[in-house]
Amino acid sequence: MLMHLPIVIAAALPVSPVADTVPQLDVARECRAEVFDQTARKRCIEDDDQARDQLKKEWSTFNASERQFCEKETRMGGASTYAEFLTCLEMSRDTRAGQPTQRTASDDTLNHATTGQATQPQPNAGGAK
Repeated sequence: MLMHLPIVIAAALPVSPVADTVPQLDVARECRAEVFDQTARKRCIEDDDQARDQLKKEWSTFNASERQFCEKETRMGGASTYAEFLTCLEMSRDTRAGQPTQRTASDDTLNHATTGQATQPQPNAGGAK
Protein backbone atom coordinates (compact mmCIF):
# COMPACT_ATOMS: atom_id res chain seq x y z
CA MET A 1 0.00 0.00 0.00
CA LEU A 2 2.79 2.47 0.82
CA MET A 3 4.39 2.06 -2.59
CA HIS A 4 1.22 3.57 -4.14
CA LEU A 5 1.29 6.59 -1.81
CA PRO A 6 3.27 8.86 -4.20
CA ILE A 7 0.75 8.17 -6.96
CA VAL A 8 -2.17 8.97 -4.66
CA ILE A 9 -0.54 12.20 -3.51
CA ALA A 10 0.28 13.30 -7.08
CA ALA A 11 -3.27 12.58 -8.21
CA ALA A 12 -4.68 14.66 -5.35
CA LEU A 13 -2.61 17.78 -6.18
CA PRO A 14 -4.44 20.48 -8.09
CA VAL A 15 -3.36 20.91 -11.68
CA SER A 16 -2.40 24.46 -12.57
CA PRO A 17 -2.64 24.74 -16.33
CA VAL A 18 -0.90 27.58 -18.10
CA ALA A 19 -3.48 29.56 -20.01
CA ASP A 20 -3.19 30.02 -23.74
CA THR A 21 -5.27 33.17 -23.41
CA VAL A 22 -5.04 36.25 -21.24
CA PRO A 23 -6.61 35.49 -17.83
CA GLN A 24 -9.56 37.43 -16.53
CA LEU A 25 -8.78 39.98 -13.81
CA ASP A 26 -11.31 41.96 -11.76
CA VAL A 27 -10.01 45.39 -12.68
CA ALA A 28 -13.26 47.14 -11.75
CA ARG A 29 -12.83 45.96 -8.15
CA GLU A 30 -9.29 47.31 -8.07
CA CYS A 31 -10.34 50.65 -9.54
CA ARG A 32 -13.20 50.92 -7.01
CA ALA A 33 -10.75 50.30 -4.18
CA GLU A 34 -8.20 52.83 -5.38
CA VAL A 35 -10.31 55.60 -6.93
CA PHE A 36 -13.33 57.20 -5.31
CA ASP A 37 -14.26 59.74 -7.98
CA GLN A 38 -16.64 58.25 -10.57
CA THR A 39 -14.91 59.92 -13.53
CA ALA A 40 -11.46 58.85 -12.38
CA ARG A 41 -12.74 55.31 -11.73
CA LYS A 42 -14.05 55.12 -15.31
CA ARG A 43 -10.67 56.36 -16.60
CA CYS A 44 -8.90 53.75 -14.43
CA ILE A 45 -10.96 50.97 -16.02
CA GLU A 46 -10.45 52.35 -19.54
CA ASP A 47 -6.67 52.61 -19.00
CA ASP A 48 -6.51 49.04 -17.81
CA ASP A 49 -8.66 47.90 -20.76
CA GLN A 50 -5.96 49.39 -23.01
CA ALA A 51 -3.30 47.45 -21.07
CA ARG A 52 -5.37 44.26 -21.55
CA ASP A 53 -5.60 44.91 -25.29
CA GLN A 54 -1.83 45.41 -25.47
CA LEU A 55 -1.33 42.24 -23.43
CA LYS A 56 -3.48 40.30 -25.91
CA LYS A 57 -1.31 41.56 -28.79
CA GLU A 58 1.94 40.59 -27.04
CA TRP A 59 0.69 37.36 -25.38
CA SER A 60 2.51 35.03 -27.77
CA THR A 61 5.87 36.70 -27.05
CA PHE A 62 5.80 35.51 -23.43
CA ASN A 63 6.70 31.94 -22.50
CA ALA A 64 4.57 29.74 -20.25
CA SER A 65 6.75 30.12 -17.15
CA GLU A 66 6.68 33.93 -17.47
CA ARG A 67 2.90 33.88 -17.81
CA GLN A 68 2.46 31.64 -14.79
CA PHE A 69 4.92 33.57 -12.60
CA CYS A 70 3.50 36.98 -13.49
CA GLU A 71 -0.11 35.90 -13.05
CA LYS A 72 0.68 34.68 -9.53
CA GLU A 73 2.68 37.84 -8.85
CA THR A 74 -0.12 40.07 -10.14
CA ARG A 75 -2.85 38.33 -8.14
CA MET A 76 -0.82 38.36 -4.92
CA GLY A 77 -2.56 40.38 -2.25
CA GLY A 78 -5.89 40.33 -4.06
CA ALA A 79 -5.31 43.49 -6.09
CA SER A 80 -4.61 42.89 -9.74
CA THR A 81 -4.52 44.95 -12.90
CA TYR A 82 -3.58 44.22 -16.49
CA ALA A 83 -1.05 47.06 -16.36
CA GLU A 84 0.82 45.28 -13.54
CA PHE A 85 0.55 41.95 -15.33
CA LEU A 86 1.85 43.41 -18.61
CA THR A 87 4.74 45.17 -16.87
CA CYS A 88 5.82 41.97 -15.13
CA LEU A 89 5.67 40.01 -18.39
CA GLU A 90 7.59 42.63 -20.36
CA MET A 91 10.32 42.80 -17.73
CA SER A 92 10.60 39.00 -17.69
CA ARG A 93 10.73 38.80 -21.47
CA ASP A 94 13.29 41.59 -21.72
CA THR A 95 15.47 39.96 -19.08
CA ARG A 96 15.26 36.64 -20.90
CA ALA A 97 16.12 38.31 -24.19
CA GLY A 98 19.12 39.99 -22.59
CA GLN A 99 18.08 43.45 -23.65
CA PRO A 100 20.18 46.07 -21.89
CA THR A 101 18.30 48.56 -19.79
CA GLN A 102 18.91 52.26 -20.14
CA ARG A 103 20.88 53.71 -17.26
CA THR A 104 19.90 57.09 -15.94
CA ALA A 105 21.43 59.50 -13.46
CA SER A 106 18.77 58.44 -10.94
CA ASP A 107 20.01 54.83 -11.23
CA ASP A 108 23.48 55.97 -10.20
CA THR A 109 22.06 58.02 -7.33
CA LEU A 110 19.97 55.08 -6.11
CA ASN A 111 22.96 52.73 -6.32
CA HIS A 112 25.08 55.14 -4.28
CA ALA A 113 22.31 55.62 -1.72
CA THR A 114 21.73 51.89 -1.23
CA THR A 115 25.27 50.53 -1.49
CA GLY A 116 27.38 53.52 -0.56
CA GLN A 117 29.34 53.05 -3.78
CA ALA A 118 29.25 55.42 -6.70
CA THR A 119 29.19 53.95 -10.18
CA GLN A 120 31.44 55.00 -13.00
CA PRO A 121 29.80 57.10 -15.71
CA GLN A 122 29.24 55.23 -18.94
CA PRO A 123 31.04 56.53 -22.05
CA ASN A 124 28.96 58.07 -24.80
CA ALA A 125 27.92 55.63 -27.49
CA GLY A 126 28.46 58.29 -30.13
CA GLY A 127 32.19 58.38 -29.52
CA ALA A 128 32.28 62.01 -28.28
CA LYS A 129 35.15 62.77 -25.93
